[in-house]
Amino acid sequence: MPLLARMMNVFAVPGEVFDDVKRSATAPGSWLAPILLACVVGTISTLILFSRPEILQEMRGTRAKAMQQQVEKGKITQAQADEAMVMVEKFTTPTILKVSGVVGALAVSFVRVFWWAFALWLLALLLLRARVPYLKALEVTGLASLIGTLGMLVTLLLQINFGRSTATPSLALAVSDFDPSNKMHLVLGALNLVQVWMVLVLGLGLARLTGVPFARASLLVMAFYFLQTSALVLMGAGMAAL
Repeated sequence: MPLLARMMNVFAVPGEVFDDVKRSATAPGSWLAPILLACVVGTISTLILFSRPEILQEMRGTRAKAMQQQVEKGKITQAQADEAMVMVEKFTTPTILKVSGVVGALAVSFVRVFWWAFALWLLALLLLRARVPYLKALEVTGLASLIGTLGMLVTLLLQINFGRSTATPSLALAVSDFDPSNKMHLVLGALNLVQVWMVLVLGLGLARLTGVPFARASLLVMAFYFLQTSALVLMGAGMAAL
């Protein structure tokens, strides 16, 4: 199956794509092309997002609210909070946000694919007693990551429409005043529908590579995803797109 066909068909008939990956020679393009596409989409999305005045204002309001909560809890004085806000504003200009956002998008694009490939390889080895070549797992995660890239576009449209940086295709949309310090809000933000779709496709990829039933493989991958998400929530980063 040609690379472009693989990239298109992973949305419609992922099982056929992963069967082709398993029986074909190793094809680096199956993971490199999706990563590069994610880098492009992530870069464009970041530049657009941090060019929106309403998004920048919303982020300033969130920072100010978090600082005020620290004052109310007695952890810092109002003078310290004011001084801290001045320093934060110096390092969160639109230009700095764009540069750091682009760097972050590029890093996540690579890390997400390689991390999930390692997760599939490890799950196959330890829990399914199957030896899956890491490069094959990398092809599967690269192609499945295209769903995450689509999710970035959906997220950008939602953020522009709602004027909030926390607007994602998740249950967080139901929260009008999202608070990053609220663990329940982070849980809702972590329940990203596009991410769940991608995880199910990863489960199908693991099933096809190992020859086990889809239900068994997908349950393992989903369990790993929720454990990972729970750890991120505890660290206060429940909305991270990994």
